[in-house]
Amino acid sequence: MSVLYTPSSLEKGLKAMFLNYFSTEAALAPQIAHIESSDSDSEKYDWLGSCPTMQEFLDERRSMPLSSTSYEVSNKLWESTITVSRTDLADNKTGSVQRRIQQMAATAAGHQNKLLINALIDGTSDLCYDGTAMFGNSHTARADEGGVQDNLLAGTGTTTATCAADIATAKATMLNFTNEAGEPFHGDGIGSLAVVCGPSLEKAFRETLNAGIISNTSNVQTGMADLIVSPRLSDADDWYLLRTDSARALILQDREPLEFSALEGASDSGFMRDQWVYGVRARYNIGYAFWQCAVKTVN
Repeated sequence: MSVLYTPSSLEKGLKAMFLNYFSTEAALAPQIAHIESSDSDSEKYDWLGSCPTMQEFLDERRSMPLSSTSYEVSNKLWESTITVSRTDLADNKTGSVQRRIQQMAATAAGHQNKLLINALIDGTSDLCYDGTAMFGNSHTARADEGGVQDNLLAGTGTTTATCAADIATAKATMLNFTNEAGEPFHGDGIGSLAVVCGPSLEKAFRETLNAGIISNTSNVQTGMADLIVSPRLSDADDWYLLRTDSARALILQDREPLEFSALEGASDSGFMRDQWVYGVRARYNIGYAFWQCAVKTVN
C-alpha cells in the first residue's frame, strides 16, 4: 500500500531532513571570518581603523581622530528552490526526493564557503576599507598619511622546500605590518594562522606544516598554521596566509538566517501544476575586514 503524504507531515519531515544534512556540512566562516550580525539592509564598519597607543598623561589628553576610512557591506538575498511532483510522492519515490533535499542542503551550506573563497580570489581587484585592492602593494596605515605596505607577494615555487620558504616570508611580512600609530599591527604576535590553497598544493603544504624534516633540515614550522584546501581556487598555484584568531581578514555579515519553507496542498503550484515547491532563503553577504590579516602569494 502506498503512503499518503499530507502537506503538513511532508514539510516537517523534509525540513528536519534538510537541517540535518545542512548541519553536517563544514563551514569556513567560523574558521576565517568575523561573523557580524546585521539589523539593516547594509552596515558600515568604522572600527576597521586602529585605536591610538597608550601614552603618558602629561598636561592633558591628546585625542586621535578616527580614520578617514569607511567600509560598507550591503546584504543580499539568496534562495534555492526545488519542485516535487505529487505523483512521485504517491508512487513512493521518496528516495529521489531525499537526495534532492540533501543536494539543496549541501548547496546552501557551501554557498557561504563559495563567497568567502571568491572574496579571496577577487581581492586583487575588489577594494577594502582603505580604498585600495584587498591584496596589493599600496596599502597605507592611514588614508591621510604617506607610506605603503604590501600584502601581495611573489612566490618562489610550488615544491615543499619553496612553500616552506614562502610561508616563512609571508608570516614575517604579516608581522611587520604597522597600524595608524606606527606600532606593529599584530602587537606581540599572532595566535593562529591558516593556509588556504588549491588541491595541487595540498601535498606540499601538508609536508610544510607537518613534516619533521624538509630537505635534510629540521622543520621549525611544524604546526604553524591550519590547512584549508579548496578546489574553488581558480589559480592552482596561488595561496593565502590568513590570521584566524582575534583579528581576521574577512567578514560574514548575517542578516536573516536560513529558512526552509514550502508551497503545498491548495497552493497555486499544488493545484494548477500538481507540484509541491520547497525552498530555502537567507540574507547575508561577504566583505573585507583587516587587509593586515591576509597575505596572498602568487606563483
